[in-house]
Amino acid sequence: MQDIFTKENFKCDRYCGQCCIKLSVRISKAEIKNIRKLGYKEEDFLERELSDIPIFILKKNRKGCVFLKKHKDGKHSCVIYKNRPKACEQYPFFKENNKVGSCLPDKMFPGAFVSFSK
Repeated sequence: MQDIFTKENFKCDRYCGQCCIKLSVRISKAEIKNIRKLGYKEEDFLERELSDIPIFILKKNRKGCVFLKKHKDGKHSCVIYKNRPKACEQYPFFKENNKVGSCLPDKMFPGAFVSFSK
């Protein structure tokens, strides 16, 4: 039987980093302002989503979110964790899903990720 996680019993170990590696995070103007207050320049952490509506997302590089740090022991952490966007804070529990079987993006959104490796 698969475990079902709720907000009450879920504990993120914050070390796998899969949510920060695979998902794009929309960010509000207020969140942009908060991150700028930390000393970051918008061009270093922000990109515009390709759409007619001005939507901004956290910038990613080949390793994931620009705020994701990989440590020597292979674990990951967020360098702005205490000031992270609301979407990051709520993950994996959004309005439409109050129970999840996994927090891994591949399991939460099956078929959404394409692998080009053989």
